Amino acid sequence: MKGVKHPERRRTEKARRRQQILDAAFDEFALNGYAATRLDDVAKRAEIAKGTIFLHFGNKRVLFRAVLRGCIHPVFSGFHEFLQGFTGTAEALLRHLLCRQYAEVVGDKKATALLRLLIAESGKFPELAQMYYREIIDPGRSAFGLVIERGIASGEFQATEIRNFPQILAAPTVLAVVWGLVLGEGHGLNVDAYQKAHVDFVLRGLRGGNTMNAAAAAEQLRAGRAS
Repeated sequence: MKGVKHPERRRTEKARRRQQILDAAFDEFALNGYAATRLDDVAKRAEIAKGTIFLHFGNKRVLFRAVLRGCIHPVFSGFHEFLQGFTGTAEALLRHLLCRQYAEVVGDKKATALLRLLIAESGKFPELAQMYYREIIDPGRSAFGLVIERGIASGEFQATEIRNFPQILAAPTVLAVVWGLVLGEGHGLNVDAYQKAHVDFVLRGLRGGNTMNAAAAAEQLRAGRAS
């Protein structure tokens, strides 16, 4: 029959409209914060009637939760599988992990805007802060912890108190994000140089008094396996 939409097409259009609202709402929340964002402005940005938002989300609070949930993507997903097949040094593994973090957090404007919203609004939405901890912080801490333990086992790193607080390795990354959010482009960082300094800083801390370089550590590890 003419004028009757196929169920699959209706579902596709509903999902497209929902995503359209979420994208517009993210832009408004990122620009104005939760309290100052008006659903009229979200509707205008999405080019829809305001009532359509209520059909999909009910109210602003529900919409805000949905926006943040949709933005929290695990940065460290698949790392354990990657680790199993990685045959390089712990230093190389750490460099890979930090490079990934800079690309997916520091260099991603949407990720930094998400962090700003969480800092500002987590008191009103503690369940979202818990989700961020579960999906981002805890897996990240675990990933850095595995790198530290591998480095200790290979002789590259010293067994210091850092192993009890692996999140310290990511701290300069968080500072880079906060620096950009607070100071903006007027006091912008040279991110490439900052990242190199970050890597140097954490490697010096992990090595402690051990000056063995990565190549020497790798050779020692191979020799140990061969014996």
